[in-house]
Amino acid sequence: MKKYVIIICLLLTVIGYCQVAQDTDPKVYQKLANKNYYLLDAIDHNPAVKKIFEDDTVLKDISKVKHQAIVASLLGDSKTIDAKDLVDPYIFSDSEILKISERLEALYTKSEVVRDFVKTELRPSGAYNLYEGKGNQKLLSQAWALCARGVNHVLKVYGQGESPQYAEIDSISYNVNSSYYKQTLFVWSDHLAANNLQAFYSQSTQFVLSLLYFNHRDEAVRYDPLGVLENKNVKAHISSIDFEQYKYASVLVLGNGPENYRDRLSALGKFNIKLGAEAFLSGDVPLIIVSGGHAHPYRAAYAEAIEMKKELIAQYNIPENCIIIEPYARHTTTNLRNASRLLIAYNVPINRLSLVVTNNFHSEYTGSERFVKRCFTELGYQPATIKKAFE
Repeated sequence: MKKYVIIICLLLTVIGYCQVAQDTDPKVYQKLANKNYYLLDAIDHNPAVKKIFEDDTVLKDISKVKHQAIVASLLGDSKTIDAKDLVDPYIFSDSEILKISERLEALYTKSEVVRDFVKTELRPSGAYNLYEGKGNQKLLSQAWALCARGVNHVLKVYGQGESPQYAEIDSISYNVNSSYYKQTLFVWSDHLAANNLQAFYSQSTQFVLSLLYFNHRDEAVRYDPLGVLENKNVKAHISSIDFEQYKYASVLVLGNGPENYRDRLSALGKFNIKLGAEAFLSGDVPLIIVSGGHAHPYRAAYAEAIEMKKELIAQYNIPENCIIIEPYARHTTTNLRNASRLLIAYNVPINRLSLVVTNNFHSEYTGSERFVKRCFTELGYQPATIKKAFE
């Protein structure tokens, strides 16, 4: 039997080289930095603020110590060098995170430039709405701590091979114990160590962006900017929709990716698409959101949302300008989170109910208290309020 879940959507990174300037980094570095570590990217693009942090003696000392540790890790015998030893110097310890947090708060108090940065750039960005109730001083330090934890996570998973929570789809692309990967880490680290990276975060973030780049983990930005590329037509169409004429503002079709490399859509995935098409063709909703990234199978070549959109057009004649794609979600939690963000970004009224459709078994889980707890554990908040499930 079909099951729908009604929700209210909420708001809710050859050996041999010469030293090169940072602007020769791949374009994907900039996209990943902006999406995964917004605060650090914003500092990089604000010369006055960056100079304050680079010139501060406390932060400068932290950067210097890390650089010395990085250089020391490259001096061992290349035949016995270990991935953990190469990556460890880039990781921020708890004491370093706390010390930097305290220093950022002190610099906020001291510098009008820093205060203006937080007020006019950081808070309006919406990147840290989880801390919306905090004062600007705490917003700065907590945004930093969040970035630091994100940096550490990538270093441990894609540098040291630590198993992520969803190892089947999110794990490292190489054998971390192989000579090839150790050599890879060595040459990238050696290359970065030769550059003049002075900001307290730069050495670690540049290495993290490199890890994501050569591990082929740029899935989070492959289709950006969505609003001027894949979702350009639907975004333009939304402004002409009279949402008062519809029972629901939108229908979100949850993904269910295939577990083989032959199929682009799974049997259950196609069933979910059918439910979404039925909701649209009934006249209940003006928009379909399809959500699913390069998650299943491991390092899938295709984004599930794009394949879902193709299926809706080819098999159900759904107009292209009525389909929003969300090609980044890797789990049900991020299906809801990312879809909510797009509804807000595209000015779809979130004070109206929306539908979520999926198969029986998935629907039962998505509407459960267990799923709500999972959202708080993994995201720190609930990205949607489950109002009612029905068949």
